[in-house]
Amino acid sequence: MKLTFHFLQELVECRLILLKLKFLNKAAPSFMACSSSDDEVSCCNESKHTKWTYFGPRLVPFLKTACIYLVLVPEINPPTIVVAVLKCLPTLTLCIFVLWYDGFSFTSKNQYSRCVLAGLLLSMLGDFCLVWADEGYFLHGAASFAVAHVMYICAFGLKPLRPSLYVKMLPLMAVVYWYIYNGLTDTGLKVAVLCYIMIILFMNWRALAKIKCLDDVRAGVNGSSHKKWTELVACLGAISFCISDTCLAINRFHSDVPHQRWIVMTTYYLAQLGIALSVVKNRHIKRRRLLRKRQEWQSLLQQESSGSDTDITPKDKAMEQDNGYLAQVSPKAKCE
Repeated sequence: MKLTFHFLQELVECRLILLKLKFLNKAAPSFMACSSSDDEVSCCNESKHTKWTYFGPRLVPFLKTACIYLVLVPEINPPTIVVAVLKCLPTLTLCIFVLWYDGFSFTSKNQYSRCVLAGLLLSMLGDFCLVWADEGYFLHGAASFAVAHVMYICAFGLKPLRPSLYVKMLPLMAVVYWYIYNGLTDTGLKVAVLCYIMIILFMNWRALAKIKCLDDVRAGVNGSSHKKWTELVACLGAISFCISDTCLAINRFHSDVPHQRWIVMTTYYLAQLGIALSVVKNRHIKRRRLLRKRQEWQSLLQQESSGSDTDITPKDKAMEQDNGYLAQVSPKAKCE
């Protein structure tokens, strides 16, 4: 009788181990498929890839090239290849930063980084064209930046939608367009500027929609939520972009803005920096989450398989009864 009872108990324990291993194998892909949200705050804080000491030094080339352009290139300068290269170098370093952080591959499944990279490359093309803006390449540069904003919109996504925020931002667009309207010389330019203002406003809307309340801002500032931090820097980048383009439009189509080059280029480079920094994420958070779950399951299985001292919980008994395993094993055990 005791032999039969121990045999039955061992069969039940083996069945429990098999069932939990089976559940672990099924659950593992779901853990790997989860996005790097801030539900696992401890995992995110432990990863070196979200620390400033890890990715901060890679931004030194951006700071150096931006300072070189702002210091060496005069405010009134002839359009030359050297000026164009110096103007594009800071954005190029940000492209290299995105590629370094997310891997040197254009086939990455991370759509966000790919869209940001495409936006940075198109912005470089726009910078290059705007060097010769007075020679008739202004619309070419504006078109490049418009497509770059579309790529940023694709990166930010449409969730959460928050259409009321866009409606609140429309008066701002109307005021800016009305202010520079008299400086727009022809109908084509008026339509092009209006379309560009709507696109950049749409981009700002998608970036601002991620920040729902002041708590999100606090979480991003104090670093308690890494996801909110990336959304906050992207939002600040979008706002800086809007300030830069507004100052540029006023200076070109309405009246001279004092120190407009410093204002335009500083806010522009800060805008690109903020959007580029939003790709910083915990690359190993999903792996850490899976390893933590596996360690928990392994410790639990070791406790249950260590001996008969470990009791079977009512939940485990209910799971065994639902599977109908005890009903199938009992007759065979009695026969032996």
